[in-house]
Amino acid sequence: MKYLTEIEIVTHCVADLDREVNAWQSCLGYKLMERGKLGDDLCAAWDTPADAGRDYALLQPPSGITTIRFVAAPDREGYWPPVTWGWNATEILVQDPDRLAQDLEGSPFTRFGGPADLYMAPKAPRAIQTYAPSGAMVYFTRLLPNGSRYGLHGAKTPVDRIFNVVLGGPSLAALGDFYTSLGLRVGPPIPFTMTLAAQACNAPPETTFPICVAPVRARRSILELDEYPNNTEPRRREAGCLPGGMSMVGFATPSLADFPVKLRAAPVRIDAAPYNGRQVAVAEGPAGEWLELIAD
Repeated sequence: MKYLTEIEIVTHCVADLDREVNAWQSCLGYKLMERGKLGDDLCAAWDTPADAGRDYALLQPPSGITTIRFVAAPDREGYWPPVTWGWNATEILVQDPDRLAQDLEGSPFTRFGGPADLYMAPKAPRAIQTYAPSGAMVYFTRLLPNGSRYGLHGAKTPVDRIFNVVLGGPSLAALGDFYTSLGLRVGPPIPFTMTLAAQACNAPPETTFPICVAPVRARRSILELDEYPNNTEPRRREAGCLPGGMSMVGFATPSLADFPVKLRAAPVRIDAAPYNGRQVAVAEGPAGEWLELIAD
């Protein structure tokens, strides 16, 4: 059975909620769906009682597909570098990364890589890599028709939806086994040069990292699994709180009744957007990553 069927929502802890929301609206064209305070019911589903009452905002691209949530948590913003295990990058589809790189000059988004093709091929994906105002890594990638190894479709608007989330941990085998147990088809390891990750891990810039890719939804979204060197560490987390930085990724799941991984707390039905009456729970993966599970 496939237990993860779509990437729906990505949650980040940020120091300055207003600055983050304004930047995503003015620089990327994302639309504010809702602002409010985290409710007791949602924090019960997450098992994060200390976060109840924190300010948050939900934003979406013009397509309305996928949601990004920012939670005001100034004490939990930074996490890279040094690199830690868990969710480490959010990747978004765009139509023209070269034009976007120009548009972001002088903005709160700091470019540290690209524009460049990701590998040598006539229709290779082309991307830029940035730090968002919070310091989180956000990649912007163009996919040409028939240019994706995984059959992914490209952007419909200049800056479109989240299509990939990047997870790092000390054992690629453990990550692969875990997501295979959730019904994803995890591909074979691929050696990949990641200069920034090497720098954050105090490794030579030519270091290759073994990565795997697992499609989540055909032609729409993937999950990237990265293995980090043995000098990396788990991400610190305070009891009763979300993990810092890129806190968790929300996946649609057919049911929570027979989910094969232990849940942090009993599922809770949440009426507020973007859940709209669905059940919510959280499971933890082998690198300490949090999966927010939204039962369809």
